Amino acid sequence: MAVGVLLFLLLCFTTTTVWVREAWALQWFQIGIYALVIAQVLMGGRSDRKDIAEGVVPLLVYLIPIWGIVQIEFHTTTASFETRGEVLRWGALAGVFYLSQTLIRSRASRERLLNATLCFATGMAVLCLMQLNTSAGRILWSIPTKFGDIYATFQNKNNYAQFVEIALPIALWGAFREGRRAMWYALAGGVLYASAVATASRAGFVLCTAELITILTIGLARRRHSGVRLAIRSAGATALVVLLIASAFTFAVGWRRTLDRFNEKDPYAIRREYFLGAVDMAKHRPLTGYGLGTYVQVYQKYAIKDQFPLYANHAHNDWAEFAADGGLPFLLLVLIPFLGAIPLAFRHPWGLGLVAVMLNACVDYPFPRPAVSGWMFVILAALYMTRKMERTEYKAAKSVDAIDGSKRRNA
Repeated sequence: MAVGVLLFLLLCFTTTTVWVREAWALQWFQIGIYALVIAQVLMGGRSDRKDIAEGVVPLLVYLIPIWGIVQIEFHTTTASFETRGEVLRWGALAGVFYLSQTLIRSRASRERLLNATLCFATGMAVLCLMQLNTSAGRILWSIPTKFGDIYATFQNKNNYAQFVEIALPIALWGAFREGRRAMWYALAGGVLYASAVATASRAGFVLCTAELITILTIGLARRRHSGVRLAIRSAGATALVVLLIASAFTFAVGWRRTLDRFNEKDPYAIRREYFLGAVDMAKHRPLTGYGLGTYVQVYQKYAIKDQFPLYANHAHNDWAEFAADGGLPFLLLVLIPFLGAIPLAFRHPWGLGLVAVMLNACVDYPFPRPAVSGWMFVILAALYMTRKMERTEYKAAKSVDAIDGSKRRNA
């Protein structure tokens, strides 16, 4: 229990300090995760190894940081310092994945973790809406930044929208499933959706809307057994509550900025060049890549045109950047565990945020921010552990049926 609380607090810490550019914030998060992993291994022993997700695919998560170590040892990275930093970051994310699995040993423990995530995200959404037009570019109205707008504690509207994409399906699915508490889930969903719209993130708006439509569709399909009219009425009531709450908050902060973003002539301007540069890098070193974390340095050689004064901090497509930095093997190490979770997410819609952020990663960079990717690995672990619980329950039920059948035959 203590480990779970500390893990949650570390994730909250890295999210509330995402604006910090100095290294200490990320370092303290990583140190905390590694310390928790060591403590959990020492306390759990063999029992923890039995309580992690089954199969080869989830185990690939632990190989992700090892690929950077291989690059360093075989001198295939062009910048060892940056690659070491990436090894530590990916190792911490693998630690979050491991710790989350050891904590989710029942449906009740999973629900506690998901609800805690939702409560924190809703609090961040309220903060975002409160300070969006009042903070004057200051974190919590007091810490100055060089940015004009602040989104809760995020300086980047796209990263904040990705954070919302993870939590929104938990709220929307809870509004369908939780009976008397459905209104509270709907309220949380409305606040989260409104905050995503208010940031004027185009991808965030599209994906959050897609999440809403998808979950409404799944919810309607799941309730067919209770009668078509009742299912439509229930789904319609849930959608109406969420949309009314979202509309109220959204109109309070305004739609203009979001609409203006969609009116831009070339929404993929500049990012296209970054992406094509990453693809070119991957073509030149498809097996080894240039080294984890080296995109910024190597991109200058592959730049299609001079984009001064803009700075190519990332490829704005994580999947292309993974291929450029680590080659196709590294891309597959990251991609396969997430692809394997997609069917699970549609079976358990509270996990659809993972799919949304995977799509968002095609036009932005959620993975380098532990304030986003940390929560992604929590949901990833929750989905794989849910599959394990379902398999265990199925085997137990099958065993009981076999025993009952044997008793009937003997009788």
